[in-house]
Amino acid sequence: MNLKSKLPQRLRQFVEIDGKLPKLLLLPFALVTIGFFILIKPVATIQIFNLWERFGHLVTNTDVRRLKTLDHNQSHKKKLITIYYNPEKRPSNTYMNSLWQQNLPSVRGHWGWLLNDISSHFKFMNSSNLSTDIDFDGLYKKSYPLPKFSDEDNLAGQNFINKICPSGKFVCLIVRDAAYLSARSGKDWSYHNFRDSKIDSFISAAEKLAEMGYTVFRMGAVVEKPLASSHPNVIDYATNGMRTEFLDIYLGAHCTFCVSNSNGFDAVPRIFKRPLLICDEAIYFESSHLALHTVHYPKIIREQSNESQLSLRETINRGIANSHQSANFEDAGVEIRDLSSEELVEAVTEMAQRVEGT
Repeated sequence: MNLKSKLPQRLRQFVEIDGKLPKLLLLPFALVTIGFFILIKPVATIQIFNLWERFGHLVTNTDVRRLKTLDHNQSHKKKLITIYYNPEKRPSNTYMNSLWQQNLPSVRGHWGWLLNDISSHFKFMNSSNLSTDIDFDGLYKKSYPLPKFSDEDNLAGQNFINKICPSGKFVCLIVRDAAYLSARSGKDWSYHNFRDSKIDSFISAAEKLAEMGYTVFRMGAVVEKPLASSHPNVIDYATNGMRTEFLDIYLGAHCTFCVSNSNGFDAVPRIFKRPLLICDEAIYFESSHLALHTVHYPKIIREQSNESQLSLRETINRGIANSHQSANFEDAGVEIRDLSSEELVEAVTEMAQRVEGT
């Protein structure tokens, strides 16, 4: 007998939309489970970790927690077991969600919601409040295992790469603009538009890399405009119909290096230890990038009054080296100049030379 079918229509809608009835039915089992976690605390600590929805945090925060768990268990007798709660309300990348579920002990649905909610009342049992994308302990420099793709996915990804760029040398280019956040959240994000860049400024840089033998994939889920290049090895993957959520992750994980002006996508090459060039970025000390060898080629910060460029020390002393608000720069009497096409060509050329060891 279907219990829901016997309920009045309005109550049935309430149950289906909010899921309160299944949560209520599962509550006793969840309480027993939490009680068991408390009981075995002298032997092992079990924690629940809540995955983020935003793409960069979904990738990096989860991986930092994974690495912290591995590192703890290498150096402590008392084991730490992290269970990852995946809300799956509106995942920014469903393949990344599935990759974490394949690689990590995970819970989801009403059961996961209950375990996460109840454990949040016990500080030792819920590590979501420790969620961070900053590798404070330098764990990325240690030889910990990477998230694994299935054999089937590896084959599909390699077949795509072999078809598009037989040399195997390719660069992921991701340029932040206002389109993605506006489309995804509908909120006003103009307070940090200073972080955005114009894709047209990167055309010459992309073509320079193509001339150096690289295939360049312009990445992005939602972008303001196409990348207008006629070079056959510059591929506007974001707009030409090739894009899939699987390839977003696979390409980022296997690229020769990634060029980014600092946004969520570059979390993928970061956790897979691919070289990163962060260029045309105004947040000088974006701390999530500092764990690995990363080349930074930032925007220019200069005086509003005479356009003289601020040194790094002057930027620090003005309190704007890590600002996330456009108003902070205005209050400090400075303005931000994007890098020119020529400067971006210089940046990507140097990065390619570094990667090639020349």
